[in-house]
Amino acid sequence: MSSFCAQEEYVNNMNHHHNTGGIRLLFFIINLLFLTCGTALTDAAASDNQQQPIAEISRLRTQAENLLLKPGAVQSDMDSVRYIAGRIEVLSKPTHYKQGLGLSKLLRAMAFREEGHPDKSRPLAEEAVNILSSTGTELLHADALVELGASYGNSDPDLPPKIALYEKGINIYHNLGDQLKEATLLEVLGDLNLLKQNHADALKHLNHALSLYKTLNYKRLQGIYAIMGSVYNEQSNFVEALRYNLLALKTGEEQRDSSTLMATIYNRLAMSYYSIDYNKQALECYQKGIRISRINNDIPGVQNLLFNIGEVLGKMRRFDEALDSLNAAYTRYPVADIYDEGFFMMRYVTIYLNMKDYRNAEKYYQKMLGIYGQVNEIMKQELRVPMSSYLTKTGHYTEAAHYLDSFAIMERTYPASVSRNALVSLLQYKTDSARGNLSGAIKHMLQHKMLSDSARNLAQSRQLGQIQLQFETEQKDKDIKLLVQKNQLQEADLQKEKVFRYVIIGGVIILIAFLALMYARYRSKKRTNIQLESQQNEINAQNEALKGLLDEKEWLLKEIHHRVKNNLQIIISLLNTQSQYLNNKDALAAIRNSQQRMYSMSLIHQRLYQTDNLGKIDMHWYIPEMIGYMKDSFETEKKISFKVNCDPIALDVIQAVPLGLILNEAVSNAIKYAFPDNRKGRISVILQMIAEDTCELSVSDDGVGIPEGKDPLATASLGMSLMQGLAMQLDGTFELSNNYPGLSIRISFKYQNFATSEKAHAYAD
Repeated sequence: MSSFCAQEEYVNNMNHHHNTGGIRLLFFIINLLFLTCGTALTDAAASDNQQQPIAEISRLRTQAENLLLKPGAVQSDMDSVRYIAGRIEVLSKPTHYKQGLGLSKLLRAMAFREEGHPDKSRPLAEEAVNILSSTGTELLHADALVELGASYGNSDPDLPPKIALYEKGINIYHNLGDQLKEATLLEVLGDLNLLKQNHADALKHLNHALSLYKTLNYKRLQGIYAIMGSVYNEQSNFVEALRYNLLALKTGEEQRDSSTLMATIYNRLAMSYYSIDYNKQALECYQKGIRISRINNDIPGVQNLLFNIGEVLGKMRRFDEALDSLNAAYTRYPVADIYDEGFFMMRYVTIYLNMKDYRNAEKYYQKMLGIYGQVNEIMKQELRVPMSSYLTKTGHYTEAAHYLDSFAIMERTYPASVSRNALVSLLQYKTDSARGNLSGAIKHMLQHKMLSDSARNLAQSRQLGQIQLQFETEQKDKDIKLLVQKNQLQEADLQKEKVFRYVIIGGVIILIAFLALMYARYRSKKRTNIQLESQQNEINAQNEALKGLLDEKEWLLKEIHHRVKNNLQIIISLLNTQSQYLNNKDALAAIRNSQQRMYSMSLIHQRLYQTDNLGKIDMHWYIPEMIGYMKDSFETEKKISFKVNCDPIALDVIQAVPLGLILNEAVSNAIKYAFPDNRKGRISVILQMIAEDTCELSVSDDGVGIPEGKDPLATASLGMSLMQGLAMQLDGTFELSNNYPGLSIRISFKYQNFATSEKAHAYAD
C-alpha cells in the first residue's frame, strides 16, 4: 500500500499537465479583454483628428468582435475578421491614423490565433504593440500586449516571454484602474506559474486576483478556486487543496455553470481525492467531469478525463478497466505532443508492472527511453521514477540507481512531494540492497518509512475528514431538499393525475352526450337533406327549362338584330334607288346623310348578331370599320387622311348607337365642309378612357374651321342639333371649338356597365 501512496505524486503532475480546461477557459476570457477597446479608440481619435472616420471604424470593430466571440474558429468567420481588418486599415492609412492601423493588426493577430496559427499571429501582434505603444491609448496598448502573450504556448521556452507580457498588461490595467481586467489576467498568470511549478508566485497572483474579484463583488469565482486547489494539491497541502476544490464545485453549482470549466473543477477535485486515497470519490468526480466534457464536445477534456479515470482504476487494482479507459484516451483522440506521449507511456508501464506483465511493460519502457532524450529536465524528472520502477522490478539495479541518483540531484531544483520522495527512497533501498550497499539500504529504508508515515498522516488528517464531512453534510442537505422538492412534485403530479382522471370521466360523459346529440342532429339533417335534394331536383328541372327559354330568347334576339340590320340595308338601298330619280342637291344630300346614319346603326346590329355578346360593342373594331366605310363613301383617300386611335373599350349597345351616330355626323361634316376646293388635310378620331369611369370621343381636323367671330354652337343645322341631342342622351358633355386652323368636337360621358340581358333586350324591343 505504501508503494501506491508514494507513486501518486508524479501522477498528480501528469494530471495537471493534461488539465488544460482551465487554461483554455482563461484564454477565452482574454478574448473578452481584447475586445473592449472601443472607448479608448473613440476618445483618442476625437482628440487627435476630428476628421477621422471614427464611427465607421467603430462599427467595423464591433462586427469583428462579434465574429471572434462566437464559439469555435470557423474559417469563414476568421476570413471575415481579416477582411474587416483590411477595411479599417484602408480607412486609417490616408490620415496615418495609428490607432486604426494598430487595431487592424490586432484583429488579424486574433483571427490567426483563433485558427491555431500562433506563428502568423505573433508578428502581427508585435506590430500592433509597436504601433499602439506610441498613440497614448494605454488600454488598447495593454490589450495588444495580452494578445501578443497569447500567441506564445505553455512550453518551457514560451512561458517566460508570455508571463513577462502579461505582467506588463497587468501593470497598465492597474494604473488605469481597470480592476476586472487586472484580476482576470492575474488569474491567468497564477495558472501559468502553476505550470512552471512556481507555487509561491502562483498563490501570490491568485490571492491578489481573488481579492480584486471580491472587491468588485464578482460572483463567478469557481475557476480561480479550482486553480488554487491545484496549487495546494501540488504542494501536498491536501487540506487546503480539498477545501478550495470543494469551494469551486459549490460556487459553480450556485452559478448554474454547465461549461467545460465545471469539467475542469471536477477533474481537479478528483485529483485532490486521489492524493488522499479517496479513490471512490475521485472516480465519481472524474465520471461527472467526462459527462460535462462530452455534452460540450470538449475533445481534449474527454481525453484528459479518460486518462485520469484509467489512473484511478489502476490504483483501485481494476486493471482491465484501467487499460480500457487508457486505450480509449490514447487511440480515439490525437496525442498533442511528445510530452503527452511520455505521460501515456508512464501510465502504461505502471499498470503493467502492477499486473506483473513485464513483457508489455518492457514495450512501453522502450518507448519511454526514446522520449527521455527529447524532452526538458522537468519532464525527465517525471520519467525517471517509472523508469527506475521498471528497471528495479526487472533486476536492472545499476541502471535504476543511475536514474534515481539523477532524480535526487534535480530534486533540489524541482522539489517533489512527500509521496514521490517516499517512492524514490523505497526504490533506492531496493537497488542498494541488491548491490550490497547495506548502509545506503538502511538509510533509504528509514527515510522511506519516515516519508510514508508522513504521507499517510497527511492523507488521514482530521481536517480532511472534517472538510469532507462538512461537504457530505451539505450534499446530504441538498439531496434532502431535492427529495422534498421531488416528493412535492410527485404529490402535485398525483393531484394533477386525479384532476385529470375526473376531467377524463367528465369529458367522456360530455362526449357521449355530444355524440347522442350529434346522432339526433344527423338523423334530422338526413331527413332535411332528403327534402332539400327533392327540392333541388325540382329547381334543377326549372333551371334547365329556364336555360332553354334563355337560349331561345338569345337566339330570337340575334334574329331580331339580323332582321333590323337587313331592314336598315333595305332602307339604305331604297334611298339609294330614290336618289337616282332626284335632281335636287339638297334632297340628295339629305338622302345620303340618312344612308350614312342608317349604316352606322346597321354596323352595330351586324356586330351584335355575329358575336355571342349581345349587349356589348367593341369600339376598337367599330370605329375603324365606320371610318373605312365613310372614306369609301366620300372617296377621300387622295385628299384627306385619317388618324384613328381607339382604346379597347366595349360599350353597351345603349351607348354605342348614339356614339356611332355622333361619330358619323362629326366625320361627315368634317369631310364635307373642312376642306373646300379639294384641299388636303387630316381628320383625327380618338376614343379613350380619360378617367376610371369616363370616356371621351374627340373628332378634330386641320381644315378651315368656322369663321372667326361666329358661334359654332349657334349654327342651326340638323347635324349639330343631332350631335347635341345624342350627347344629352349619353348624359355627357358636348364641346365644339375652333383650333385655328381646324375644328374640334369632344364628347365626354360616363362609362355605363348595363346589365347585358335587360338593356340589350330592352333596346331590341
